[in-house]
Amino acid sequence: MSKLQLKIFIWLGLLGLIALLAYTAVTQTAQLLRYFQQGADPASALNIVPNKPPDLEVALAWLPDDPDTGREMEPLTRVEIESAYLRAWLQWNISYLRGEAYGLETYFVGPALEAVEASIDAMHAQGWSLQQTDLEHHLHLHFYSADGSIVSFTARDVLVAQVLRSEGTIPVVTEVTRADYEVVMMLEDGNWRVRHWVRTTGETLQSVAPADPETADFVTTKGDQLVSNGRPFIVRGLNYYPKDTPWHDFWPTYDPHTIEEDFALIESLGLNTIRIFVPYNFQLPEEEHNTENSPTKPADPYVDLRLKLADLLARAESHNLKVIVTLFDFRTDYQILLWPNANRDIREIVPYFADSPTILAWDLKNEPDLDQAGNTPEMVNLWLEHVAWQIRQHDPNHLLTIGWAAAAQADQLTEIVDFISFHDYLDTATFSGRIAKLRQAAPNKPIVLTEFGLTTWNSYFFPIGNSEQEQAVYYADMIQTMRNQNISGYVAWTLHDFSDIPADVVGRLPWRTAPQHHFGLVDSRGNKKPAAFLLAPNASLEVLPPSWIARIFQPFWQTVYFLIIVTIIGFVRLKRQLDAVQSA
Repeated sequence: MSKLQLKIFIWLGLLGLIALLAYTAVTQTAQLLRYFQQGADPASALNIVPNKPPDLEVALAWLPDDPDTGREMEPLTRVEIESAYLRAWLQWNISYLRGEAYGLETYFVGPALEAVEASIDAMHAQGWSLQQTDLEHHLHLHFYSADGSIVSFTARDVLVAQVLRSEGTIPVVTEVTRADYEVVMMLEDGNWRVRHWVRTTGETLQSVAPADPETADFVTTKGDQLVSNGRPFIVRGLNYYPKDTPWHDFWPTYDPHTIEEDFALIESLGLNTIRIFVPYNFQLPEEEHNTENSPTKPADPYVDLRLKLADLLARAESHNLKVIVTLFDFRTDYQILLWPNANRDIREIVPYFADSPTILAWDLKNEPDLDQAGNTPEMVNLWLEHVAWQIRQHDPNHLLTIGWAAAAQADQLTEIVDFISFHDYLDTATFSGRIAKLRQAAPNKPIVLTEFGLTTWNSYFFPIGNSEQEQAVYYADMIQTMRNQNISGYVAWTLHDFSDIPADVVGRLPWRTAPQHHFGLVDSRGNKKPAAFLLAPNASLEVLPPSWIARIFQPFWQTVYFLIIVTIIGFVRLKRQLDAVQSA
């Protein structure tokens, strides 16, 4: 290599090094400027108390401040104190779940930190485990220091749900307590932490009480019967979705005209009840999020839902229909830290309709027994108990029930419901025995079958279809059994054959989705099936089974006969060809 080539090589190396250093300096300077303009990343900075999670729905309200608090509190400071206070509670709850003090020093200091750590250690030392969640707080400000670093308040009527158990056993104590706490918080390192935390009063709240409406317009119970205006009330109804917008599409695409037509149809069938479903975590449809484009539509999804539910109830009343409102549809997570989220749904819906006699009952949850495997039976049932208690706080008028997926599961929690409800899609021949066992388990409660039905799906490729006449026979058998057993009524599945079935309802397999399209009593063309005329009171249940000819010529068997004929013809032709070859 010549001297000139060596010099060029060295200079290129130096230029590359200078370019690398310049690039590093520019990027680091940009990050530094971004740091000073936007602040440090809270997840990586030290001594930063995170804000409360956005899905933490614990209720908190400020009571009127004391007349002289030392200094008027700024609105932003009040929000910061709320957030830090609720986050401290959440971390305490998480520590109980873990069975050890976990991250408490981030939210507590001094005597308060010592107290909460001691409470967790004491519980663990005694061999107990505690699950708890705070539900509601009312803060009463007493003092806010002149330098803005100390605040004193009383947290009044703090509601806390607790589940206490020995290690590895079922819960031994489940309760909701109401207590007051004296709290002092201090601003340290730019963040509020709890320094003083003392419970001063407390009481255990009562469990669920029966419905106690003030007027006779509400459906109530008397022994093992439902009663309305002093007379026995027999439920005769349908589970309801519009035919083109079932399940998730119902509320976002709510159409009053469709509701009016369907309710008139239901009334014409001689029925008196519908059962509807309110989804958990209700959301507005996308086009309604933009309030500028939709100025007449509310941006709050709960307001939107309440307006639509109020319209539905008004239309039901005009057609002499009672409504069973099933809450928390498609909720599957029952962990205790999410109980406040359930409380929010209840707060935003139930009290607004507490005085509506059109509502027959609140159904706490559709088929919660199907969720027990993915959680635990104990936690699902504890959640149901809590939801029942919470609804009663807002509505003493309406009945409560739980729509169990099977009669064998419906003997659970009979003490917290006003009537027993369950679903049944099993053999009609053994239906009477299932009712008898359930009545033995709950002899003094009304029983209502809130789902049953038979699909009229018939496939050329699957042998599990039924004709409309077979559906009518099924309905006649089920209703006759219920008349004989003197139960308090039934709600069939469903009014319409559906045009679309969401994949998360029964999956995507055709032999599971296809039957769901054809459970209705009215087909896709609007024609009533024979079973539609059997639900009315005193309807004749003398239904002839389909003839043997109709049975052997169902679509699947037509396919079988066709394949047999094609196979025979094929063998005959093959034999003729072989015979022709041999004779040649």
